[in-house]
Amino acid sequence: MKAIYKVTDTLLLGLHSISVHKFRSFLTALGILFGVWSVIAMLAINEGASYESQQALREMGTDNLIAESIKPPPEESSAARERGAMSYGLTHDDVRSLADNIPGVLRYVTVHRTEKSAQRGRRSIHVQVLGTSPTYLEMARLRLTAGRFLSPADGIRARNCCVITQSLGRRLFTYEDPIGQTLRLDGDSFVVIGLVAEPSRSFAGITAEMINNLVFVPRETDVERFGRYTILRTGSSSMMELVQVSQVILQMASEEAVIEGAKIARSLLVRRHDKTDYEVTVPLELIEQRRKQRRLWNIVFFFIASVSLVVGGIGIMNVMLASVNERIREIGIRRALGAKRRDIVVQFLVEAVTLTTVGGLMGIAVGMLVPVIVEKVLKLKTIISAPTVVLPFIMAVVVGLVSGLYPAKRAADLDPIRALRHE
Repeated sequence: MKAIYKVTDTLLLGLHSISVHKFRSFLTALGILFGVWSVIAMLAINEGASYESQQALREMGTDNLIAESIKPPPEESSAARERGAMSYGLTHDDVRSLADNIPGVLRYVTVHRTEKSAQRGRRSIHVQVLGTSPTYLEMARLRLTAGRFLSPADGIRARNCCVITQSLGRRLFTYEDPIGQTLRLDGDSFVVIGLVAEPSRSFAGITAEMINNLVFVPRETDVERFGRYTILRTGSSSMMELVQVSQVILQMASEEAVIEGAKIARSLLVRRHDKTDYEVTVPLELIEQRRKQRRLWNIVFFFIASVSLVVGGIGIMNVMLASVNERIREIGIRRALGAKRRDIVVQFLVEAVTLTTVGGLMGIAVGMLVPVIVEKVLKLKTIISAPTVVLPFIMAVVVGLVSGLYPAKRAADLDPIRALRHE
């Protein structure tokens, strides 16, 4: 019972010493506050950014293996440019080779991409036309919002029908319902049969600026209406490009089959191509890379923001040392009345830890608020988890404990006789 009273008295004495100098205590805790909230905010923002990037990759399908055609570097295509024609990228033979030689392929779908101008009345928008098959909707994780997607009959009859993104539909048809309406793609009339939600990522070599300007047509219609070659005009000169397959998506039986299939796909394409005109993308691998990057950035952000906590700890040490000099006579009186050295140490440690605890709690409050403001103002995803909050707070308390050790030891080592004589 006596020990309990002694601990209580020590705690109350430490708190009383802080309350005597309220403004100084507040300024001291402010350094810890900034350190804690900056750690929480930076970790929350990084977690949110990492989550969004991983979610975008998951939408590509963790069971998918994707190969895309890419334009070779200028030095590899200079001879073709001189001839006025260039052929590069994946071929239909490549696709068959991938499907036949990679174990665990359940199904696959190909995409042929061309750039066209979509007109509706006087409105004209530059679009990306994707010639593909009905299975592309499911395999590319697109979401149909109105009408229907392409059907096998559309391809067999090479119908002039298309599916467009919602954003493109609003800009071309304004207040009209796009379903059943007609638009023109470089002069050819196409009937809109469906709308899809805007993809949250880029695919088939499409830039982020063009991701909302997508038009999906049957693969057979694409070849019949637009031909195999794309004519690129630069000033007075022109060049023909041939890309048989812009993208192929292979759906695998399992995630293990994806990793093994990626190795085989890269090996096959290296042997079949003499230039770098393709790219193999594995969303599962990219997700793991993002996780590693997130962990790395969390460590970097944590150490950067922890500098504020260290600075706050130095401030606490300075204040505690000043407090020791101010209270030398008080320490002497306590020692004369029977207080032991450890009692003096505990008293000053209580003061230091209390300052950091108060600062840490205020830092948590501000740190929980900042990510909310960031989401509303900057429209960035933020995620606050338990470790994001607990870890900075524990570190703040530890900083207070360490910062108070030297002042507490210095106070305890004072000679009681000299302390009583101190004016």
